[in-house]
Amino acid sequence: MIKHLSYSSINTYLLCPRSWRFRYIDKIQTPVSPNLIFGSAFHDTIEAIIKESALAESSNMLPPQLFEHNWTHKIQFEDVDWTGVDPADMLATGVSMFKSKDCLEVIRAISPMAGDAGEPIIERRVNLTVPGVPVPIIGYVDIITQDGVPCDVKTAGRKWSANQADDELQPLFYLAALNQEGFPLNSDWRFRHYVFTKTKTPAAQVFEVARKPSEVFWLFGLIADVWQAIEAKAFPPQLNGWKCSDKYCEFWPHCRGA
Repeated sequence: MIKHLSYSSINTYLLCPRSWRFRYIDKIQTPVSPNLIFGSAFHDTIEAIIKESALAESSNMLPPQLFEHNWTHKIQFEDVDWTGVDPADMLATGVSMFKSKDCLEVIRAISPMAGDAGEPIIERRVNLTVPGVPVPIIGYVDIITQDGVPCDVKTAGRKWSANQADDELQPLFYLAALNQEGFPLNSDWRFRHYVFTKTKTPAAQVFEVARKPSEVFWLFGLIADVWQAIEAKAFPPQLNGWKCSDKYCEFWPHCRGA
């Protein structure tokens, strides 16, 4: 029984309904992607740096050491598919990103909003109620900055374009949820992407996009369509998408590769 949807689960359904069924209905367990582990360790490291700065605390570890600590801890407790990937190379990439002047300047310029107890607002849960959908839609905003703008932190293999940032569905989802919850700031519906590239020379990009309240009706329709398809057990494979390959789909052995 589906008790809730999330932004990530809706995005998974849009990428490939069959993949969604394997994950959320059949609950097939698969090894974790190294990129997922990398992104998680990267997030944890950035959050620790931001918290230390906001709370005027000091760490015994410099950012590169902190990333290495988070990375090492995560790979110890996860079943990771290392096919074609050298863990040492990925670790070196993360360390180089946290040594990068460009990346560190962007990270240290992030100033989170303080919550009621004075703690920085990081990983804030949001809930969205959609007409016609009987379960809540949940998500977690990486950071809300002092100016009231919700932000998301991503790692990427290459630089983003402005069009790519503007085309993302994620900003509308989080902005709609915060508005529905009565969040009093950010009346102009801005959202900020922080993109850190895993390139030979690491880079940091900041994109600010804006959405309109009227776009929420389109979002509600999209989510309602996904829910109706799930209820109808409509889980066809999406053969033409980028995810449909043995390289990118964790469920390939259970589908086209079976």
